[in-house]
Amino acid sequence: MDMQANEGALVQMKNKMIGRLNKRHQRGVTLVELSVAVAVMGLIMAGAMVGVPRLMNSVRVNQEIKDWQMAVVSIQNAVLSGQLTAKTTAQDMDKMGMFGSITPSPAGTAGEYLNRFGGTLKMEPISTAIANGPNFGVKVTSEEVPSDQCQKFMTTLHANFATVTVNGTNLKDLKTPFNMGNLATACQSSNASGSDGAQKNDLTKAKLEFTISGS
Repeated sequence: MDMQANEGALVQMKNKMIGRLNKRHQRGVTLVELSVAVAVMGLIMAGAMVGVPRLMNSVRVNQEIKDWQMAVVSIQNAVLSGQLTAKTTAQDMDKMGMFGSITPSPAGTAGEYLNRFGGTLKMEPISTAIANGPNFGVKVTSEEVPSDQCQKFMTTLHANFATVTVNGTNLKDLKTPFNMGNLATACQSSNASGSDGAQKNDLTKAKLEFTISGS
């Protein structure tokens, strides 16, 4: 009898435990669990929103570097062959196809293009000697370049340029070697004037000015 009673008690306990487990499975997730899941998803999305633009800019600057590596060779060849002189115009340069891998401006203005970051690129043939710069070649102005990409671009290509100015800071000319120590600060500080003439500080974009000669 005692054995049967014990067995019956064990069966009852087992049934109760199974019932409790079934109730837990049926009740679904709690508000706390749902809140944790939403918080985790928010963190993932926030990370993606920050990481994706950085990744895209990294890809763009690599493409921009390749564009200018090819353009530098084209410009130097044009100077050495006598095609690019002090009398060359912006229209002439466009016809030569020296900037073939760079996207022309939608406006169709001679000597105007777009960089890989959506900013404007202006190519000007050097018709008169630049102070501490080349007597002829091409002067380039590239705007709206993200600060981090500005640093990578100039770190990689400065040796190809005769003069370099970033956000108004002179970093290199024919008498002064490239100032790597000031590059990061120059790329991150801008005092460009707004449309209303007032000074503005843009810590995310940079304006690059550099010249390319035939030497």
